Amino acid sequence: MKKALIIINKTSGMGKKARLEEALIRNLKSQDYEPVIKYTEPTGFENILAAHAASIDLIVAAGGDGTISELVSILGKHNINLPVAVIPAGTVNDFARANNIPLNPILAAKELDTTRTKTIDTIKINDTYAGYMVAFGNFMTSFAKVNSSVKNKVGRIAYLIKGIKTLIKLNPYRVSIKIDKLEMETDSVFTLVSKISSVGSVEKLLPEARPDDGLLHILNIEPINIKDIVQLIYMAFTGNITNHRKVMYLTAEQVEISTRDLTEMNIDGDLHDYKDVKVSVVKDSMSLAENKNQIIADKNPLPLCLFLK
Repeated sequence: MKKALIIINKTSGMGKKARLEEALIRNLKSQDYEPVIKYTEPTGFENILAAHAASIDLIVAAGGDGTISELVSILGKHNINLPVAVIPAGTVNDFARANNIPLNPILAAKELDTTRTKTIDTIKINDTYAGYMVAFGNFMTSFAKVNSSVKNKVGRIAYLIKGIKTLIKLNPYRVSIKIDKLEMETDSVFTLVSKISSVGSVEKLLPEARPDDGLLHILNIEPINIKDIVQLIYMAFTGNITNHRKVMYLTAEQVEISTRDLTEMNIDGDLHDYKDVKVSVVKDSMSLAENKNQIIADKNPLPLCLFLK
């Protein structure tokens, strides 16, 4: 019998973890897997994965985008090549949205089909690996500061409240973007490099982005006024934000970004100290288990969740 390591983020806001465990155990056993369940520790789960990597055939990660990001980082660091199944149990779950995984964790556990996999890209940021996104500007970093207990109680409403407060004052900064032989410098309030279409539960933010397209999708917004903000929110939800006059949109396999006056940045929804970065696509780096019915759920995210993580 094959063995599946199930890693569950104990701080995620999914609730009813016993039901999730039961659904996963029943489904995996029906597919000839022996499940081994481990919960994340305050220091992360690198030690858990390292201890089991040699003896398992599948990794099941139940958590939010931060959990997936940590998993990708560990897999890249230790050169672990194992298929992965994702059970979305966070607040926003952009990774799951972009990969058509049911957003209800119990349903995702029941629909998991280990016999069907697809190969997707991840990203490398300087010397570390990440799932799909790095962003700059106080609009993005403010969301990474939302307390986990608040997120667990009110979900995406916590981001909505934080977003409204942040929209009142977007702090501008200077950014340099270098792609191949093209280099530009401009004022900005928001800079995003993403592998996928969904950012902050806005599933059409970057509609041309695909998890397996081999490209980075780069979005930069120049300083804006209240009228621009209203337009951008509408255009983000209708998949047209890249057509706004204050928005620059590019694609590339690699990009270098440096800024002035920033101390923090957002990687896959988590806050990190700012560094100048070189971001590149790691093509076909993850084998992702699919679902029996490829259900796309929750197609009506909260308004004003633009770019929220």
